[in-house]
Amino acid sequence: MTSKKDSESRRLTETRQGVPWRKWGPYLSERQWGTVREDYSDGGDAWSYFRHDQARARAYRWGEDGLAGFSDDKQRLCFAVALWNGKDPILKERLFGLTNAEGNHGEDVKEYYFYIDSTPTHSYMKWLYKYPQREYPYLDLVETNRRRSRAEFEYELIDTGAFEGNRYFDVFVEYAKASPEDIFVRITVVNRGPEAATLDVLPTLWFRNTWAGFASASRPALRRIEGLAERGIAASHTELGDRFLYVDGDVPLLFTENETNDERVFGRPNASPYVKDGIHNHVVHARKGVVNPEQKGTKAASHHRLELAPGESKVLRLRLTDTAPDRRRPNAQALRWRDPFDDFDSTFADRVQEADELYAKLTPPSATEDQARVLRQALAGMMWSKQFYDFDVRPVAG
Repeated sequence: MTSKKDSESRRLTETRQGVPWRKWGPYLSERQWGTVREDYSDGGDAWSYFRHDQARARAYRWGEDGLAGFSDDKQRLCFAVALWNGKDPILKERLFGLTNAEGNHGEDVKEYYFYIDSTPTHSYMKWLYKYPQREYPYLDLVETNRRRSRAEFEYELIDTGAFEGNRYFDVFVEYAKASPEDIFVRITVVNRGPEAATLDVLPTLWFRNTWAGFASASRPALRRIEGLAERGIAASHTELGDRFLYVDGDVPLLFTENETNDERVFGRPNASPYVKDGIHNHVVHARKGVVNPEQKGTKAASHHRLELAPGESKVLRLRLTDTAPDRRRPNAQALRWRDPFDDFDSTFADRVQEADELYAKLTPPSATEDQARVLRQALAGMMWSKQFYDFDVRPVAG
């Protein structure tokens, strides 16, 4: 690891000169359901028009959401992490919370997630989610808060007993940019509980649905990278170009479409068996025929099942890049394939060092160690909270 003094300042200068260091960043909301952004109802009741229970099966139009979400600045291609503890009734793909009518103090997210670190160009980012190993108490949170008066405290997730005995996972998600179009992803899962536990982790790549209802819109495509040493997903988009998500490890790749499950949401037949909640139904309910065996679509995930002993941690490695796979075929005398993860650890080490140097400059000399951490995490939270908001008046005006 070499000194990278003022590297983030250099990237900021390059950004002002047109280098797209900010093209990829944390532009996904953690919750798109139940917001005015997705309220195209006649009555204007966003809470009931697009509920949390519909979100896994109903395609959004004006934005997307996800855990530790990452996308381009127009939110065309999206990446986030989905989780399943083997007990929940749904795949954890987004934050859960109460609507305005359900909470005794109004709307409220009932999750524990933390923005830990970020640089202004998002060259390094770190996020933490705490996921119970017990079944997530969705119904208990809704019903108990609904019964409470405004004079009473809110009923929080920790009050339900979901974390008793430290039976939960810490899920850390980090991003490190090797270049503006080359992003490494590190997912670290820690079993904080006293017993062995299993967690399904599904890093997910998908396109925001910009084609439904627009006859002239071209449809992007995801497909499995075939016949190569690298394992992963190729993404093609007419505006964005080609991108590649490389996955470290021989794990299943699951493909479906980012299309509404009309049968579940509206009670009418689906045009295709592959719909938005296909991966959820495959993993949680073990349903057959809900992911595409041809391994193509507009939503895809790699499926990692982790067995963790008490206190054990495991790391997943991915890379989202515009660099195509090496299509040369090796022979007995040929050089080895270039590993997409050769520079993984060194890139993360450099970006963390650069972030440390940046915040050392920003922190007042009089600050204590604890105050410095508060300042750094507060600034990281502001940067993680950036959000793409698509406001297109043309469909309305037309």
